[in-house]
Amino acid sequence: MAAMRQAAEQPGLEPAQRSRVHLALGKAMEDLEDYAGAMRHFNAAEALRNQVLRFDPAGFEARVDRIIACFTPALLARVGSPADGPMPIFILGLPRSGTTLVEQILAAHPNVRAGGELPFWNALGHGWQRAGAPIPQPTFLAQAADDYLALLRGIAGGARTVTDKMPMNVLWAGLIHLAFPNAPIIHCRRCPIDTALSIHQTHFNPRMGFPTGGAALVRTILATQRLAAHWQAVLPPDMFIEVEYEALVSAPEAEIRRIIAACGLPWDTTCLRPERYAGAVKTASKFQTRQPIHGGSVGRWRHYEPWLGPLRALMQADPL
Repeated sequence: MAAMRQAAEQPGLEPAQRSRVHLALGKAMEDLEDYAGAMRHFNAAEALRNQVLRFDPAGFEARVDRIIACFTPALLARVGSPADGPMPIFILGLPRSGTTLVEQILAAHPNVRAGGELPFWNALGHGWQRAGAPIPQPTFLAQAADDYLALLRGIAGGARTVTDKMPMNVLWAGLIHLAFPNAPIIHCRRCPIDTALSIHQTHFNPRMGFPTGGAALVRTILATQRLAAHWQAVLPPDMFIEVEYEALVSAPEAEIRRIIAACGLPWDTTCLRPERYAGAVKTASKFQTRQPIHGGSVGRWRHYEPWLGPLRALMQADPL
């Protein structure tokens, strides 16, 4: 602890570096059950991150409004023919909502190869929006499907199924369904306040355009929930599959069997022990994924209740 405090005060540290030291101090103080001190360090890390990356929650909310207005039930009924190639399984939702755990469960299946967080749809979606977000045309969707399948073939290694667990593909679920109407889309959801607290305590790649605290995080989570509710209403229920983190960790076998069946895969008992999956994990959940499934992260926010600040607004938010 003394060495970390000394490092945090070291002159010449860039804000991003000092932020990481504060996150480490926050984790150490949490381990010592000094939750007030831990939150002070997590908040200090957030203040430093805001010097490096600015996020516009109003712009994000406007983007969600445009997506909802575009992807009507009538548009989503115009799906094309299934593309020929590895079948993708999309795993999406807010960061820290259980997407890595769900991918690990699926990747333990002998018929599945883990693709990790593929940037394809983020790049395509942002380009589509910069072009004025026209109604997606069949030629645009067919080209997107071909390009994406070429990417999956390079990952599959002979597997018929490849996962893509980019969380913020939640923005592009409509585009994805139009291009791949038979591909399961698994939406991971978790108690909003637990999700927000975990985001607030995590070091993310600086290139990830996502807030990590304060009112900006609250607004972004609420807008994402609104978009997820739209997808749930307009996409086929057998293609947009809801997985609740709390249910998954409290009754793993029942939920895992439901996930495997929803993806059209034969049952395999190896999926019950995702911590044994040997593949590389590059996300912030890499340490948790090496442990058996447990519910230790459920309700963590209660330790921090007096110091939640703006995140308190999420305590009554719907878990969608």
